[in-house]
This record gives sequence, C-alpha cells and structure tokens, in this order.
Amino acid sequence: MSDEGDIQTVEPRSIRVQHHRSGRAELRVDKLSGGHMLHLALAGCVFNNLYAFAQKRGVRLSDASVTVDGAFNDDGTASTGITCQVVVAGDANRDDLVAIAQDAFAESSIAAVLQRCTTVTLSEIGAHSNR
Repeated sequence: MSDEGDIQTVEPRSIRVQHHRSGRAELRVDKLSGGHMLHLALAGCVFNNLYAFAQKRGVRLSDASVTVDGAFNDDGTASTGITCQVVVAGDANRDDLVAIAQDAFAESSIAAVLQRCTTVTLSEIGAHSNR
C-alpha cells in the first residue's frame, strides 16, 4: 500500500504455509482487519489443537478445516458474536473425531480469552471416518 492510498491486490485470496503438526495449512481471510485477524487467530488455535489432540490419542487426521465467522457493530468497536465450524476426517470412528473437535475448541486459549468478552460457540462439527 502506498502513502497515496493506492491499494495493490495480492492474489490468490489464500496462502499455503508449512505447518508444524499437519505438514501444510491454507489460510484464508475475507478482509484484512483487526477483527478478521482475531477470527484467524481463533481458527489457527483450534486447528493446532485438532492435530495435538489427535496425536495424543493415536489418531491420524487426513483432513481438517476450521472456519470462524463473526460480525461487529456498526462502528467496529464490539463483536456481535463469533462462531467456529470444524470439519475433521481421520482413521478413527466418528464419535472419536467429534470428541477431538470438541476438545480442540474447548481447550483453545484464544476461545477462552474471547469468551470473557463475547459469545463464542462451536456451531458445527463435520466428522468423516476413514474406517
């Protein structure tokens, strides 16, 4: 971005990065604002936890995604609530995959901090067993 206010667009709208637990991860942010980066922080925390909890339980995940959504009041000074959706697939039964997702969210340090300020809920879990 230049000082004159010209905005340069970078495509694609996502980046792929090396991830210490899953090998690779793709990050997507619809808008680059502090609030949206806060959502990305929550998604990253839950994503990391998914792989950590799976590893502790001897489960190999073949796919995982975390989508965080939320809105802000008109002047952007307060969140109106945040939702987190987790989809996970791996070599465990569905109930075990759901438990991993629930625990990954429940143990998220970012969610814990946010829950002190706004409503943060786990709205959906998709689990696909490879067995």
